[in-house]
Order: sequence, then structure tokens, then C-alpha cells
Amino acid sequence: MKTLDLNVTWNSIKRSIYKFSRNKISVVGFFMVLFIIIVAIFAPYLAPYPKHAGAFVDFNNASKPPSLTYLFGTDPFGRDILSRVMFAFRGALIMGLGVIAMIVPVGVLVGLIAGYYSGTWVDTVIMRITDVFITLPALLLALAVAALMQRTLFNSMMAVAFAWWPWYARLTYGMASSVRNEVFVQDAETIGASKTHIIFKEILPNCLAPIFTKMALEVGWVILVGATLSFVGLGEQPPTPALGTMVSDGAKYLPFQWWISTAPALAIMFIILAFNLFGDGIRDMLSTEEV
Repeated sequence: MKTLDLNVTWNSIKRSIYKFSRNKISVVGFFMVLFIIIVAIFAPYLAPYPKHAGAFVDFNNASKPPSLTYLFGTDPFGRDILSRVMFAFRGALIMGLGVIAMIVPVGVLVGLIAGYYSGTWVDTVIMRITDVFITLPALLLALAVAALMQRTLFNSMMAVAFAWWPWYARLTYGMASSVRNEVFVQDAETIGASKTHIIFKEILPNCLAPIFTKMALEVGWVILVGATLSFVGLGEQPPTPALGTMVSDGAKYLPFQWWISTAPALAIMFIILAFNLFGDGIRDMLSTEEV
């Protein structure tokens, strides 16, 4: 029996990989994401000037345009922009993955509870609170919350998470309230299964595919919101490199020293594109349509 289960699992994995690989653009996105992760982890070893990621000043090489020595040029303090962008990938990934890790458990749990008690006062209270959050623009709410806290990466993550969780609650609620009326859920109730068992063993597994797809697609957008907070000075503080902060600082020197803000802006675009392409592949992989 165990051998049969292992065979079924392995066949499902191979089928999922095949479905993902059919989308060549998503495969490109996967390697782009992999590249970002490798650069973020090994930035101290890959960056040409790792000391430039901290409190470093070299006015003799300040505001140098792109060259063989400094591929992305230098900023007004003489720091290599390429090295700082590579280190900034760390903060961007921590922002994206950290916020997703915060909001998914909360949003999914809230949506599951509201969906299971669909039509009751529990559903009404939970979903009306969720609707209030959804009506507020996520970016503006995140900016308002971040402005009330100390300017750190963790606090900016908390601000984004505070504004973002309702979308997962709404998504999970829609699926859970539909699954709630399925025969297998009613059968579980008939035999006396606990509410916890029904919610997490019967309903949740049928909601996972859209949730995973949404997670993969939204990492890039969360990173963009985090970069926006940094752009207005509500994220990581200097001398720690942050993509939004680098774009904001470089904007002062446009158009003549264009490379100072262009390089981190292109890095943000690269990250968003990578996760969007990768997310498309995840969506195809989790699709129930036949290949």
C-alpha cells in the first residue's frame, strides 16, 4: 500500500513538473528567481566591492558613469551601485517572502472560519471587517501604518502585512463557503468529525491550489510595495542598501547622472517580472485541466 502511495505521489510530481515545463516563459521566470536567490544569498562573495554595501565613502570615485571598473557606475559617495543592488536583493526577498509568510496563515485561517460558518453571524462579522480593509487602498494603508512605526525592514513588513491579509481571507472564504456544501463535508459532519478536522482536513486541501498560485504571483508586487515604502523613507535606513531608497536618492541627480537611479529601478522591474513569470508557471502546474 505504501509503495502504491509513493508511486502515485511520484507520478503527480512528474506530471506537475511536466505541466510547468510546457510554459517556456515560466521556466525562464524560474531561472530568473533562482538567480535572484543565489545573488541575495552569496552577495558578499559575488559583489565586486562588498564593503560598498555599508558605510563606505570614496569621493575620488564619486558619481562615476558605468565602466569596466564599475559596471553600474558609482553613487555620489563613490560606492559601487552594482554591489549595493546585489545586497539590496536580500532585503527585497526578505520583504516579499516574509510578508507572504505573515499574511497567508492569518488570511487563510480567517477565510476558512468564515467560510465554514457561512450564513451565520460569525461569517457576517468576519467578512464585514475584511471588507472594510479591502475598501482601503493597500499602499496607502501600508504607508499610514509604516509612518507610525520606527523605520526598519521588519516594521515595513508588518505595515504591508497589515494591509494585505484581507485578500487571502476573501479568496479562501469564497472557496471554503462553496466546499462547505459538498457531500464529503456533510458526510464528515454526519459521522461526528470535529470542526477542526472538517476545516483543516476536508475544506483546506480543496483551497490550496488557488492560494499557492496567488502567493507565487504576489511576491513581486509585495516587493514593489516594500520598495515604495523605502522610496519615501519608511523602509530600511542608510547605509543599508534598499532598492527603493537607491531610486529615491538617484532621482535627485536626473537626468545627467541617470545610472544612479536607473540600475536599482531596473532591478525592481527584474524582480517583479521574474516572480510574475514564475507565478504563471505555478498556476499552470496547479491547474486541473488535462495536458
